[in-house]
Amino acid sequence: MRATTRRDFIKSVGIATASLVMARCIPFGGKDDSPRGRLRDCWLRLDWLAQQTQKDFERGDQALDELVTDHRAALNDLVAAGELGVAVADQMQVAFTEAAHHVWRSNAPITCYEAVMMDYTPASSGQLTKQADLLAEMAKEGDLDPATVAQAQATIERDIAFLNLSDAETQALYDKLIGAAGDTHDFPSLNELDLEVTPEAAEAARFLVELLLK
Repeated sequence: MRATTRRDFIKSVGIATASLVMARCIPFGGKDDSPRGRLRDCWLRLDWLAQQTQKDFERGDQALDELVTDHRAALNDLVAAGELGVAVADQMQVAFTEAAHHVWRSNAPITCYEAVMMDYTPASSGQLTKQADLLAEMAKEGDLDPATVAQAQATIERDIAFLNLSDAETQALYDKLIGAAGDTHDFPSLNELDLEVTPEAAEAARFLVELLLK
């Protein structure tokens, strides 16, 4: 796995307390109609997606489509404003779509993951959702521990990198791991995978972390 520097990210973690107070003054569901505000709101509404899906399958399906569409629209506005590159925005969209689908599948009354020998997607998308929840809670409480934030960012980098692998790249990874395990079926955990974190994945993770902490 290629190491990526986090020096600039760690330096950026020192968000002013006043900014956090202002952020907490914005009601949930928000009055912040800026592209960043709308993007952040999509991540914060994953719990709402779970609730809608539990109540009614069709309502959950509609909520899923709404969130994925809103997330893409906010990213498009950020790209148009020059705040994000197209490749980074695409990586963020794939990651959010997988996270939202994980929440939907986990709460839908008649759906589940297909049982296969090896599939890291549920673990990766679920882990991404948990890290987003963690960061949002840290921002709410004003508890910005640099070590915890850096660990969350590193985890998100790997999740985004994995979720953006093409079908061919994912299959090649699985074939390699199956061949190495032989008859033991002793496969590494998600966090033990030898993944390359691309510059686009690293930038997408950095942007998402800063977004959720504000």
